[in-house]
Amino acid sequence: MQTIIRYNYMIYPQNFEQKIGFDQIRQLLRDKCLSTLGEERVTNMAFSDQYAEVNEWLNQVTEFVRIIQEEDNFPDQFFFDVRPSLKRVRIEGMYLDEQELFDLRRSLETIRDIVRFLHKESEEEEGDSPYPSLRHLAGDIAVFPQLIGKIDGILNKYGKIKDNASNELARIRRELASTMEIFPVH
Repeated sequence: MQTIIRYNYMIYPQNFEQKIGFDQIRQLLRDKCLSTLGEERVTNMAFSDQYAEVNEWLNQVTEFVRIIQEEDNFPDQFFFDVRPSLKRVRIEGMYLDEQELFDLRRSLETIRDIVRFLHKESEEEEGDSPYPSLRHLAGDIAVFPQLIGKIDGILNKYGKIKDNASNELARIRRELASTMEIFPVH
C-alpha cells in the first residue's frame, strides 16, 4: 500500500485522483459550470486536510443545493469571462467594443444580484441568514454600482449604444439622420 503524502497542496502518488475516482467527479463538476471561470475554479481545486476548511466547503455546497432545490429566483443567468477584455483595456488607447461592454454589464449585474440575494434573505427573515456560509463567501465581493450606471448611460437594455451616449455621437447620428432624409436610400 502506498502512503499518501500532502506536501504544499501536492498529493502523492500523482495518480491519487484517478485511483479514487475524483477525476470523474471533477469532470462532472466542470460540465455543470456556467462559465470558464467556474471551470478554472474546479480545475484548480485541491484536497485539504484542514477540518475547518473542509467543513466550510461542505456547508457552502449544502446551502447551494438548498438554493437550487428551494429557490426560484436565484440570479444565475449571465456569467461571462471578461478578464481578457479588461486586460486589453489597460493598454492606453484600447477600449471595449459594444458586446464586451454589454457582457461586462450583465456579469456585474449578476454578481450584484447574487450578493443582494444572499444578503436580502437574512433581512427578510427575523434572525440568521438561511445561507450563512454563502453569505460569508459573498461578504467582501465588490459590485461596482457606479460602473453599472455608467454603462447604462452608454448602452440600452439590448446592449446597443444609445444615440445620446455622448454629445459627439448624438451630433453625428442627427447629421446622419438628416442626410438620410435629404438623400433617401432606395
